[in-house]
Amino acid sequence: MNETPITVRTEDIPKAYAVCFNDQCPHRQQCVRFAAGQTISQSKTHGPCVYPTTLKDGNCPMFRQLRLIRSAWGFKTLFNDVQKKDYSRLRSEVIFHFRSESDFWRYNRGYYKLTPEQQQAILDIFRRHGYDTSNRHFQHYEEHIDFS
Repeated sequence: MNETPITVRTEDIPKAYAVCFNDQCPHRQQCVRFAAGQTISQSKTHGPCVYPTTLKDGNCPMFRQLRLIRSAWGFKTLFNDVQKKDYSRLRSEVIFHFRSESDFWRYNRGYYKLTPEQQQAILDIFRRHGYDTSNRHFQHYEEHIDFS
């Protein structure tokens, strides 16, 4: 199976994202931090980075798998067929999952994007309340490199 290589573009890298330049790291070919470090412009002179001393015994705690994910945002469609008696409790549990109503709204409006793991956690809340999640979906989806 031939996979298309993932290309990291400078403009995709989040501000203040720690990049890596360690050519000796055995994980460099699979690490998003190393891939991001390879795209840094020659005109850039400083910024956050992972020091080579981070690599100990072949392990790097800063390693992040280079992968594409399908992120999501927007909750309106999730609640479309929720019964009135369940609506407030479900909404409260989803808000509690994010720890604050302001974060709930940031994910709802797309300022923040839900990872596949976060999407599953939200769907699990609906499932626990007896709702079928096989056709339940978020309002928007986007495929991009996972910088989490």
